[in-house]
Amino acid sequence: MASREFPQIVIIGAARTPVGVKCGTLREFSPEDLAVFACEEAIRRSGIDRSRVDAVVGANVYQFTAPGMQDIYFPRNVALRCRLDIETPALMVQRICGSGLQTVINGVQQIALPSSMDDAEVVLCFGSETMSRSPRILRSKRLKGSFWEFEERGELEDTLLLGLNHDLVNTTMMGTANEYGARMGITRQDCDDFAEQSHARARAAYRESHFNGGDALKGIFAVDARDLCGTPVHLARDECVRKTTREALSKLSAITPDGLVTAGNASEISDGAAALVLADRARAEALGLPTRFEVAGYGVVGVDPKVMGRGPVPAIAKALVQARIEQKDVGLWEINEAFAAQVLGVQKEANLNPAITNVNGGAIAIGHPLAATGGRMLVDLMYEMERRGVRYGCASACIGGGQGVAVIIKNTDGS
Repeated sequence: MASREFPQIVIIGAARTPVGVKCGTLREFSPEDLAVFACEEAIRRSGIDRSRVDAVVGANVYQFTAPGMQDIYFPRNVALRCRLDIETPALMVQRICGSGLQTVINGVQQIALPSSMDDAEVVLCFGSETMSRSPRILRSKRLKGSFWEFEERGELEDTLLLGLNHDLVNTTMMGTANEYGARMGITRQDCDDFAEQSHARARAAYRESHFNGGDALKGIFAVDARDLCGTPVHLARDECVRKTTREALSKLSAITPDGLVTAGNASEISDGAAALVLADRARAEALGLPTRFEVAGYGVVGVDPKVMGRGPVPAIAKALVQARIEQKDVGLWEINEAFAAQVLGVQKEANLNPAITNVNGGAIAIGHPLAATGGRMLVDLMYEMERRGVRYGCASACIGGGQGVAVIIKNTDGS
């Protein structure tokens, strides 16, 4: 598609929940619940009639977190609970940390296909994660002679922790960040300084947020509902963000051989959801819906799994080619802060301007609910571009297993 004119596909609505800290305020909501909150708000902001939504693409990484094994119905249930037409199909995608961005890419592709192949003109895209509910499982085999019975013995597995290991290449996500950071000459002090900055920027953004009478973080809406236990919940801020210092961060024990990664300079385990409604520009204009922001291009790549953290570097390069712009044209960057060592490596290798990268903090402060993160970055990016009058912005993430993804959006009213 890079050699052709990119289709005019606009974001007509976008919203995200606040991000909840692990085992915090959002812990008793299922990913489905959080996704419904985000989708309802994105639909409301778009002004679209629900009957006009042609398709749904949802993402959830940590399965088995919903009650009654309902995770397999995740995107379909969200569509039904949002009262979309029964005929509206729903698809689940999974690209680990890039899943949220992948829902948007899938939505763009569906809309861009000729009507003879796919007649979707409006697609609801969302990602949601309740990492707090990631269970421990007993991996017992079914008995050969009695299918519905199991062996008495089995291994207990922590579904969250084991997902951080990449057994095929004998590494961990923390280890890959350490390896990449070390190769790029990143130091432990660099990582701790960056983590402190992430929290400081996130705190400053909250002080200027629309919740406090300002014009920042307009993509966030307050979650005001009852959780699965019937407890009233009200959350109107990113719960992971805290006041910290470089001195405090420097005292934390390292969890990787070269000492670059600690609990303080890695992304927060967290809960949250984000949603975006995409539409063909002509369709949106005909319906009188918002058309300010376009998806301008995207890139998805594979990289060496041992340094999976550098995934954004080639992904961004590919997205820039597709968008037919140069790096200097991008006025804001959102690079997922999986680990400080990793994002600093990307910043250095790709020569990104730190002053316009993660200006409102990133996953180290805000949290990284895996499937929601890509959407969260795009929502925050879009509203910050509007706030600053920036024309192009890019959201990108590294992906466990050695991949990278990037999506570029264009503010058609930007300077």
